[in-house]
Parts: sequence; C-alpha cells; structure tokens
Amino acid sequence: MLRLSRLCRLFVLVLLMGTPVSLWAHSFDIAVIAPFSGPEATVGASLWQGMRVATREADGHPQETSDGHLGGVDSNLRRIDSQAGTAQVAQQLRALAESQGFLIAVLGPNQASMLEALPEEIPAVVLLAANAAVQVPNHFTPPTLPAASRLAFSDAYRQFYGSAPDTVAQRGYAIARLIDIAVRPTDGHFSNKALLQQQFADALLLQRQQ
Repeated sequence: MLRLSRLCRLFVLVLLMGTPVSLWAHSFDIAVIAPFSGPEATVGASLWQGMRVATREADGHPQETSDGHLGGVDSNLRRIDSQAGTAQVAQQLRALAESQGFLIAVLGPNQASMLEALPEEIPAVVLLAANAAVQVPNHFTPPTLPAASRLAFSDAYRQFYGSAPDTVAQRGYAIARLIDIAVRPTDGHFSNKALLQQQFADALLLQRQQ
C-alpha cells in the first residue's frame, strides 16, 4: 500500500511537470485601455463599470477575490490608463501578456491610437472596441444591446452604482457579455489562441442573431 501511494504521488508529479502552465487557468485578466485620469476619466469609469456588471451576473462563489466571472472563469478587469502615454501603456500590456501567455484587450471609445502601444511580440488574442463608428483593424465590436437586455442591464447597473448607465457603460457590458460567450466553452483552457479567436467570431455572430 505504501509503495502504491508513492507511485501515485510520483505519477501526479510527472503529470504536473509535463503540463504547460498556460494550458489551463483558473483566472484571466482583461486589459481595459481607456482614459482613467484627466478630463475624460468618467469615460473609462463608465466602460469599466459596465463590464463589471457583467462579471457579477453569474458563477459567483464565497470568498472570491476577482472582479467576478466571465465564461465561468475568475476574471479581472485591469485598468490601463491611456492618459499615461504610449510607452507606459505598452509596458503594462507587455507585462500582462507575458504573465498569462495571451492578451484580451478592450479599447475604450476613441482609443484606436493606442493600438500602436501593442508591441508586435505581444500574443494578443483579440481586440474589442467600444466605439462602433471607428474602424479598428482585427477587432470585434459587439452589436447594440436589444431593448430587453438594455432594460435588465440598466436595473442591474442602478443596483450597483445608484445611477443610470450611459452609452459607454452599455458598450462595456456588451463587450463583457461577448467575452463571456466566447470564453465559456474553453473552461479556462487558453493555450489554443487561434481557437479562442474563432470562438470570439462565433460569439459575435451569435450576439448579432439575438
């Protein structure tokens, strides 16, 4: 019995050693690139708050330390202040991408110029834009929320923040819902970046059909 126990422990150790750390994650981070300081700080706040309503809708558990859940996985909304300048934004994005092996980036309204802050070596999985009127290459822009969803979101937003959401908050919520739909089939497995990109495309198609 003792020998069997040791063999079992050795087998588990070999499995752990042979498993890439990026294969499965119990949490993931989303870079939210928007003005979080200066005269337009309310824009970044609205985007972040709209997204956070979506992260708190489902899959909660006691003593959680994340911002909530998207796709059944702990998610954190990392504020990247576009007012800090391109170099600082690039440094934060690089660190975030290196720590988890991929990057999901959300561009706030009128933040398309921040694309130049994405170094080529960053393994960006997907870019999501909050401004549907601005053409951003290689990005996904969720459709406008249906009337019923806008009403439900507005009620949830008021419960969280005590005020009515603006259009930027609505866009943030729609973006987070798109992430939720795309990530849920992965069950936290993010190693196949091409597949994850395809899941975002499929999720976008699904949202447009609703």
